[in-house]
Amino acid sequence: MLRGFYTAANGIINEQRIIDVKTNNIANVRTAGYKADTAIPTTFAEKLLLIRNRMEDTGTIRYRTIENTHTDLQQGTFENTNSRLDMAIRGSVYFNISERRTGEALLTKNGQFSLDAQGYLSLGSSGRVLDDAGNEIQLGTSDFTVSSQGVITAADGRIINLGLTYLDENEDAEKVGDNLIRPYNGEQAGNIPEGYNYSVMQGWFERSNVDVSKEMVEVMNAQGVYNSCVTALKIFNSINQIAANDLAKIQ
Repeated sequence: MLRGFYTAANGIINEQRIIDVKTNNIANVRTAGYKADTAIPTTFAEKLLLIRNRMEDTGTIRYRTIENTHTDLQQGTFENTNSRLDMAIRGSVYFNISERRTGEALLTKNGQFSLDAQGYLSLGSSGRVLDDAGNEIQLGTSDFTVSSQGVITAADGRIINLGLTYLDENEDAEKVGDNLIRPYNGEQAGNIPEGYNYSVMQGWFERSNVDVSKEMVEVMNAQGVYNSCVTALKIFNSINQIAANDLAKIQ
């Protein structure tokens, strides 16, 4: 009986996680460069272990959710804006961003850049764009051009190489927020393989790679399984109560 109880509970936990991940994908369908996530199911025992390891001495949970996902790094489609601040990269190559709070160099496919108050090329509140030496790029104006190999020619004549990092689409990567990723293999800027064909496109940005129709179907499937597990859990709970009451009468 307890095996069935745990199986139903495990189903509820996993299906809720799938629903959370899929709905977050759908919510970010218009986020430039967003990469879709897939929930990785776990066993009930693994889930309890993860929760236990995230508890303080007081017994309270430190984090509301447990991240257990795989990020799909396949390229999205491109959209033309004619804005000099927008950039996209065709190929498995990423822009380098200095994360605003920590200064860590992270990767992104979101090339909808802007100029911050100090004139630095930035990805909104996520952080500033880095050059190939790991320095933040200060342009001061949107009057610049970018070559297909990521070479910026500023209005004052300066030549700046964008910091670019190659990351194979089959690699595993850790999401940092919705725009940035951290490669598990520790790849650094300037690691583009010799002869690799990529192209930086100014005036374009990469859309998310979310397939909304597919995500919606999977959400509905997960919701159906979730409801079934809830029903099964209620049945097992009722049976346990009946068994306990009968046992009390026998004793």
